[in-house]
Amino acid sequence: MYQHVLCVYPYRIGLKRFKFCPPSGIEYIGTVVEPHAQDLEILDLRKEPARTIDYLRPETDMVCFSINWQRDIEFLQAEIRSVPTNIFTILGGQQVTVDPESWLAALPNVNAVVRGEGEEIMEDLCRGVALENIAGLSFRRGTDIYHNSSRRLAPLSDRLYPNRSLRRYSYELEISGFKTGIEFDILSASRGCPFNCTFCSFNRNPWGQKRNWSGRSPESVVEELGLIKASFVAFADELFTYDMDWVERICDLILARGIRKKYIVNARLEIARRPDVIRKMEQAGFAILMLGVESAQDKTLRSMRKGFNTAKIREYFDVLRDRPIILHGYFILGNIGESVQEMKQIVPFARELGLDTLNLCMLHNLPYSGIADLVAQNPDYHIAPNGKVYSDHCSIKELKRLRGTLFKEFYTKRQMLHIMNKAKKNGFFKFFPQLLLKMPQFASSIQKLFVPTPESEKIRQAGQPAPYSPSPK
Repeated sequence: MYQHVLCVYPYRIGLKRFKFCPPSGIEYIGTVVEPHAQDLEILDLRKEPARTIDYLRPETDMVCFSINWQRDIEFLQAEIRSVPTNIFTILGGQQVTVDPESWLAALPNVNAVVRGEGEEIMEDLCRGVALENIAGLSFRRGTDIYHNSSRRLAPLSDRLYPNRSLRRYSYELEISGFKTGIEFDILSASRGCPFNCTFCSFNRNPWGQKRNWSGRSPESVVEELGLIKASFVAFADELFTYDMDWVERICDLILARGIRKKYIVNARLEIARRPDVIRKMEQAGFAILMLGVESAQDKTLRSMRKGFNTAKIREYFDVLRDRPIILHGYFILGNIGESVQEMKQIVPFARELGLDTLNLCMLHNLPYSGIADLVAQNPDYHIAPNGKVYSDHCSIKELKRLRGTLFKEFYTKRQMLHIMNKAKKNGFFKFFPQLLLKMPQFASSIQKLFVPTPESEKIRQAGQPAPYSPSPK
């Protein structure tokens, strides 16, 4: 039994323009550890004026850090180093999973690193299993570093979801500085994806293990939904709509229990094959579909192994476009083999499809995504130190400039009015009447997410990063 455990999300700064997310990963870990601790605290340093060291007590005997993003690395490492060597310190999250050796080597006070999904690993640790017998763990013993075998990815447990009573803060949706007054939360109903798109690593952990789709029971999902106080919930699933019968059962249970919230989910275009379930989703409160279109070019879709071409995309949107649910489309800029003129076809294609909102992501080389192999086969393409892919005919700076141009072309005043009307049609404003009272500020905050302002244009032209640029998917 631990006396006092700190679970820390050690980031001081969140996304510049879009703030809302509770740190669900460290909350899962806290939920696992809490039964084995006399006292446990979950800290989100974005919400705290103090530092990790200020919350340590004489009786603190374990500190867990969640390291998921590349930003603020010096600050993160300073937070970790601040923990005395007599306290068991363990790291987890995507960034440390990729290279546990370097984190253990750089931070001598760190005892262990969790690779991949951490709930079962932390349960073993808390039950007293010897470090060398915990699959998926890298650890330090003396001056030596050991890496245990990878852990088999088990089906999701219906019993495991975050204990929100441990949360010290509320999380409000904030867009471009506009505080919406909407409390926001995250729920994970499934993990993994059965598809194998060449640009994507979402269905693999950073050590290359494929995570096949695994869903909790609909009853478990809706039980958790009933415990969530927030009125707007994002499903963190890589692919929520893989099993549409499963989705339908969730909708039926939401409606039967009278749970009234609004939801946002990741979906594939094949959802159009089940208009009956789409109608139930709308009735149950599903307000936004995040759809990966990725390209307006058949050759690119074929090389991505997306499983559809532009003709099939048009067919799917014949079903989707007139629904009241908001359709958000993801496209990738810098796809291998696409010219600038071909990338410029994204906006007319998006308009033809009837997409309500649009995001343009830079192509990134992620571990086990397959992008590095494609770049190696195309000598005019290169990978920057930050993982972004660029080419001899279109530099990173030119890709950023193109992204700003395309955003400005898409997000016209007419498009913004269309988005507002669509939101009104699906009951979003009726559900959140406070937005209607501040409609000009709300519309302006949405537009600032994507469209460059004169100030950001001046900054970019001076060679500095433009603050309006949204983060990649």
